[in-house]
Amino acid sequence: MKSTILETKNINEKEKLHHKSVDKKLLLLISVLLAFGTVMVFSASFPYASSHYGDGYYYLKRQGIFLIIGILCMILTSKLPIEFYRKITPVFYFICIALLILVLIGGFSEGLAKRWLGIPGTPLSFQPSELMKLGIILMLSWWIDKTNEAKKTFINEIVIPGIILFGACALVLLEKHLSGTIILVLIGVAILFIGGTSIKKMLIAYGSAGIVGAVAFLLTNEYAMKRIESFLNPNADILSDKWQTTQGLYAIGSGGLWGKGIGNSIQKYSYVSEPQNDFIFTICCEELGYIGAIVIIALFLILVMSGFRLAWKSEKLFDSLVAFGITVQIGIQAFLNMLVVSDLIPNTGISLPFFSYGGSSLVILLTEMGILLSISRKARC
Repeated sequence: MKSTILETKNINEKEKLHHKSVDKKLLLLISVLLAFGTVMVFSASFPYASSHYGDGYYYLKRQGIFLIIGILCMILTSKLPIEFYRKITPVFYFICIALLILVLIGGFSEGLAKRWLGIPGTPLSFQPSELMKLGIILMLSWWIDKTNEAKKTFINEIVIPGIILFGACALVLLEKHLSGTIILVLIGVAILFIGGTSIKKMLIAYGSAGIVGAVAFLLTNEYAMKRIESFLNPNADILSDKWQTTQGLYAIGSGGLWGKGIGNSIQKYSYVSEPQNDFIFTICCEELGYIGAIVIIALFLILVMSGFRLAWKSEKLFDSLVAFGITVQIGIQAFLNMLVVSDLIPNTGISLPFFSYGGSSLVILLTEMGILLSISRKARC
């Protein structure tokens, strides 16, 4: 009788846990960032869209479509239990690998980088490298969780995680996507470190390989070397190599304390190239001033702290590592984007999460937010 009561209690607790609502504060924060970002995409893109497409609402309409798709993905992924993601992780990772290979075979370019795949039967396209960010987070978390109870060996602690991480990085680098490769490496190393891998072992095993790979890439890709040289050269031609960076700095500086007001940027009128993309933060600074910039930075910091808090409260290792990895990805991208547009590091084309225009990146980002919300259902109160 007592055993039956305990079993019933356990079942009720499991059902209660399954139906536990998502973290409402986290959901509110995501909603605020989405709304803020959408407004700024519209404001930053209006002149460019008007001159190039004859419709100032062009980017807003497209971003709205991606936003709806992304929100639907976020709702769906938040409803699925985290155990589902753990089960499909290896298959998902190898699908990402296959898509990266497919890009090299049949992808198309925008500029110098070949990193896009068309979606058959639609005018839409996406970047598999964006999907691989999630693939790396899930796969490394899965592997660390799988080998957590096993004896630590050089093979399962360094070699196999290295193959998982740097195999993906090599394919992304072949697309001439340097910023995507850097972000993948930083995400992967962060997950391995927090998962218990020795930083000394990683430096010895991965450090030399990473340096050799980076040097080889720079020596064989003139455009990347040119960006490094223009960054290091204070006398670089601001009408050519440093045009976008210089105009972005003008936008940041001219915003002052309170900014010129939403819609009143001057630099978005053909000065900052494609201001709705990687350099949207400079338009935010010009229109909203330093106060607006601080608010944006604060929102990202709160999101990062919320993600780390969720990772800390998650009882299962896989859940915790996935929450940590997704949070690190957002923090790294936001931080690096702001450093790039402030000319503190070379221009590598890094988008600002929730703000920069982009279909695949927004949909995948919101999918990741759904996974975070799914994890929050099981986290300790």
